[in-house]
Amino acid sequence: MTVTKLGSAFALPLALCAIPAAAQDNSSEEIAVTALRPDAHGPAGTMADHVHKQGDWMFGLMAMHESYGGANRAGTTDLTPAQVAAAGYSVRDSAMTMDMAMLHVMYAPNDRVTLMLVPSWMRMGMTMEGLPAMAGGMASGHGGHTLMPGQTMAHSVQGLGDTQFGALVSLSRRPELSVHAGLMVSAPTGSVSRRNASGSYVHYMMQGGSGTWDLNPSFTLHGANRRFGWGAQVAYLFRVEDANKSGFRFGDRFTATAWASKPVTGNLSLSSRIAFSREGTIQGHYNGAHGHASPPDLQGNYGGTRIDAGLGANLIVAKRVRLGLEAALPVLQDLNGIQLPRKFSGNLSASLMF
Repeated sequence: MTVTKLGSAFALPLALCAIPAAAQDNSSEEIAVTALRPDAHGPAGTMADHVHKQGDWMFGLMAMHESYGGANRAGTTDLTPAQVAAAGYSVRDSAMTMDMAMLHVMYAPNDRVTLMLVPSWMRMGMTMEGLPAMAGGMASGHGGHTLMPGQTMAHSVQGLGDTQFGALVSLSRRPELSVHAGLMVSAPTGSVSRRNASGSYVHYMMQGGSGTWDLNPSFTLHGANRRFGWGAQVAYLFRVEDANKSGFRFGDRFTATAWASKPVTGNLSLSSRIAFSREGTIQGHYNGAHGHASPPDLQGNYGGTRIDAGLGANLIVAKRVRLGLEAALPVLQDLNGIQLPRKFSGNLSASLMF
């Protein structure tokens, strides 16, 4: 990726804010900085981004969608099917989707602490494609099926994901600058024992959860004036256990994000966001029968570095009902091993506070 492309991505928040600001140069309209302003919460793709006052409850629903496709990639280089076959695989993943729904329950027993509970549900779908046979013949079996070169097969799994719970602790509660630290615990309520019809384990990424107890500390800044808002957050997902009951553990993940927002009216704001993540490879190994025919069957083909750029909007439809929408595209994907790159991600949120 060129320096120009990366620089353009980081300029996106400023550009988004400049457009509405220019349209209002001849207007003295300003939006008061309050907790009920539409950009008092972060964009729809952010989590643990805000706190509440004593006695407040919030119930929210967040839907996330990610789609992957195109050529498989090693690092930042796209590979042809023949190159994937030459790496020792007879099947490749040609398309994948991941959908997650999360229920957010938040309660503030006092002005300093906000408690959170986040159960989740997940669905993953994947399409596999037989690769050119390097020594003639047909592709090897996959999940109990035999795929000829170029032939495709789709499969999916769904069910409960992991459940997060924890607390956000306020360090500053001024509307102009809110600062809080968070510590979430992820309980392994999602399955890591799913198997194909043949009895072998599914791809690691198609298990419902991590199978390990995980810690996710975070630190969030959120500021605003009467014309603009902004925010930044860093977080680290730490896998506490060495392995789950199926014999492996996902890699740790560091994330950092920053956003800028512009309230257009008292009920509507626009936002832009840059998100960075770096995740390690899977450690350990399935402790039962599993395939090695495709890249997602091997632990080294997970994790890497990503940068995504997103645009979003927050809308207040009633005094205490808030909607959020955000869409993001990848700017950089430097992937470990051989993987299918992400093409698009989107988030939709709805919350009620009382």
